[in-house]
Amino acid sequence: MLRDALVAAYRPHLVRILAARGWPGVADAIAAGEQQLCESLDGLLAQSHREQRRGPLELFQEAMAPPNAALAAAGIEPPRRDPIAVAALPGDAYDLAPASSAVLGEEAWRAHLAWGAAKAAEVTRPVAGVFSANLLDVDRIEQAVGRRGYRVERIASAEGVRDQAVVFVDLEHPAADGVIRSAAERGVRVVAFGPHVDDLALLRARSLGAAEAVPRSRLFRDPGSFLPHYA
Repeated sequence: MLRDALVAAYRPHLVRILAARGWPGVADAIAAGEQQLCESLDGLLAQSHREQRRGPLELFQEAMAPPNAALAAAGIEPPRRDPIAVAALPGDAYDLAPASSAVLGEEAWRAHLAWGAAKAAEVTRPVAGVFSANLLDVDRIEQAVGRRGYRVERIASAEGVRDQAVVFVDLEHPAADGVIRSAAERGVRVVAFGPHVDDLALLRARSLGAAEAVPRSRLFRDPGSFLPHYA
């Protein structure tokens, strides 16, 4: 697990550097940095890959702040640093932060690589949103859309519309208009569906910005046909 591997590597990484340079152990600062790393990783990994705006190595590097502060308080002379390193990590005055997870040991390195691969796979796949209270309809759309290579997100409200490639909206849901309007404002393609006898609902959906507004029977012949193929 990424979190456990990075946290396990934190203390040995610092102990090794401090010992090699003949600097004091700053045990309390290491404990504080370890706690900071735990909390920041918990926050990061609680998010989906698409929501993660930072990486675990960046959080590991930032967790060097307490040991840096402790060394400064002890009057230790900071080492000379490469200008590129200074620009990249200006707060790491004592050059404690790893430039790569490879220096943290094989377990941490492999866990970091696995995280990166999983994030790349998720982020590069297009996302289809589904807004409906009918769980059977949601399941049918998820299966059909998933076969086309899309990752599926269930949307609970208009606030759930973000950067999806397409959003399927059930016009029988009382909040359908708000979701369609929100998606249209964001430039997200909307496929609205409802009873074939409710022509007014289909017309209203188009007027609100839906790219497609079709009867349920037409949609469920093949929901995936409303999507470009993704491979």
